[in-house]
Amino acid sequence: MRNGLNHAMGGQVCWLPMERISPRPSVGLEPTDGTTLMELVDSIRMHGLVQPITVQATRSGRYVIVSGNRRFMACRMAGLSHIDAVVLEGVAPDLEAQPLLESILSGNLHYLEEADAMKRLLERHGFTRDELARSLGCTAASVAQRIRLAELDGELQAFLLEQGLPERYAHALAKLPDRRARMIIARQAVREKLCVRDVELLVTSAQSRLPVPPLPVGRTITLVRDHRLYLNAIRSIVAQMQEAGIEATTAERTLDGSVEVVLHLPTRRRRARKDS
Repeated sequence: MRNGLNHAMGGQVCWLPMERISPRPSVGLEPTDGTTLMELVDSIRMHGLVQPITVQATRSGRYVIVSGNRRFMACRMAGLSHIDAVVLEGVAPDLEAQPLLESILSGNLHYLEEADAMKRLLERHGFTRDELARSLGCTAASVAQRIRLAELDGELQAFLLEQGLPERYAHALAKLPDRRARMIIARQAVREKLCVRDVELLVTSAQSRLPVPPLPVGRTITLVRDHRLYLNAIRSIVAQMQEAGIEATTAERTLDGSVEVVLHLPTRRRRARKDS
């Protein structure tokens, strides 16, 4: 007696309906022993299928062929409604998800395009982060990091693409929840040709200016002693004033053991007194 559909298990030969099986497009017809496809059809009609095909279940309840495309095609041409198939363990991606996985694995996508593809696999095709990580050969943490880039606002993503900023810049900016502050720092990074470390310092500085809840009793505050953090904070504030139309400038001078920063701000002009 053939096994029922509900009893399909890894390594077990099951009697599956043909209509629920899909050939995998990336798998061609397997090598033959010289037998033509029509000869295989005639043999199946007389003797049945000698060697079962191999399939893997998808989340949608269908099956994708792992090996046996040619035998499946011959059985379909022979008019069979069911076919012997070995169901492998695990879950195969739906056919609609396969091109997305292959495009990510190709390595030809921009990191923002990869992030968008990963987000679609999670949201539209039912992958968990662990499953997606296994499919891509990476860690769930790296998938989570990349997904954060897909959630950046469109204006910033377009700027990152246009300016060709590397992925590390995008990860640094993604830590900042303030959309406007992210764009200001991104523009400053391009304008002043800042390195990633400088961008990270600007992001940390911007985060320190965000509203924070009251500190719990007994909490210890760690002081930041790197002077570059405060210098970059000043530069960021000046950049924000410039964005607002204020003609603010700074002059920096390195002294013996210190740095001198002079801030120039325009003041409102006084009205000239009328001649008496």
